[in-house]
Amino acid sequence: MARPRSPSRDKAKQLWLESGKSRLLKDIAEELQVSEEQIRKWKNQDKWDKVTLPNANGNVTKYKGAQPGNQNASGHGAPKKNSNAEKHGLFRKYLPEETFSIIDEMPTDPLEIIWHEIQIQYAAIIRSQQIMYVRDQEDKTIEKVAEQDGKVIGEKWEVQQAWDKQANFLKAQSMVITSLKNSVKDYLELEGSSKAGAKEQAQDWKAAIIEIAKRRGEKKNGRTD
Repeated sequence: MARPRSPSRDKAKQLWLESGKSRLLKDIAEELQVSEEQIRKWKNQDKWDKVTLPNANGNVTKYKGAQPGNQNASGHGAPKKNSNAEKHGLFRKYLPEETFSIIDEMPTDPLEIIWHEIQIQYAAIIRSQQIMYVRDQEDKTIEKVAEQDGKVIGEKWEVQQAWDKQANFLKAQSMVITSLKNSVKDYLELEGSSKAGAKEQAQDWKAAIIEIAKRRGEKKNGRTD
């Protein structure tokens, strides 16, 4: 038996369209008390972006571009720095809907962008502990990588010894931590720290991330002390 359709699904679409397709999905999610991921899923499944908005009269669709006979944009096109062509033209034409949806929801504040980057890199470090875990020196991986048929029959196998896997893990983790430190340094500089001060703080990246998270929490709660 199919699950009943959530009433919030249609309400979410209505709220988005009533805003002229400009309202952030996270705001709709907060109002309806559902996750932002669920709102994004409904948006993709129900193809909200393909709905044409009515004009002020409510029965005629909006005319895109200049009105007939209007010479204001003749020979000029959109103003330089106008992102409409990129956002709704080039991106929508070539990018998958899911990718476009992510771009559409990305923050514009540089601090927010770098903070997201820090979170993703930190999560990758933690997740790698499980994926690349080496049990002991006997923990080797044997995998068939090729097979031949015909006149010559044979197989090719790849063997990774425990020390090889551990070395690859340490190398990969070192690269991610270096990238994470750079992101922390960039964040601190944008906050106002000097380059030297930000670089020094970023060396103890765990402590720096904790302090950044603390400041962000206080700012969110309205505290400035």
